[in-house]
Amino acid sequence: MQRGLISCILILSFVSPCLCFTRLNFGLETKKSTYNVLDYGAKGDGKSDDANAFLKAWNDTCSAEGNKATLVIPKGKVFLLKNLDLKGPCKATNIHLQVKLIIYDQCAIKCCERFSNI
Repeated sequence: MQRGLISCILILSFVSPCLCFTRLNFGLETKKSTYNVLDYGAKGDGKSDDANAFLKAWNDTCSAEGNKATLVIPKGKVFLLKNLDLKGPCKATNIHLQVKLIIYDQCAIKCCERFSNI
């Protein structure tokens, strides 16, 4: 009987600190490090100005603490951005932009149309 009790106490004394340490590590690992502009209200319909959502996502990405933060701009959407200025300094030591992007310059398109009849 005493042997079983002593064995149980020894097992618990080794397992308990491991469980506490694991819980602490899980708490640290759950910090958000990926920021998708769609989660901040960007519509990506090509008509709505998504600059405000981009700025909010950028601010959270830039102020993220830790080693790495990623700003995600998903493919398959058309984002209209007016007057967008992404600034630092940032707390994150490494910032990644995950984007597949095609940029259309409306001025260049209009200029080409304007000069096509010359």
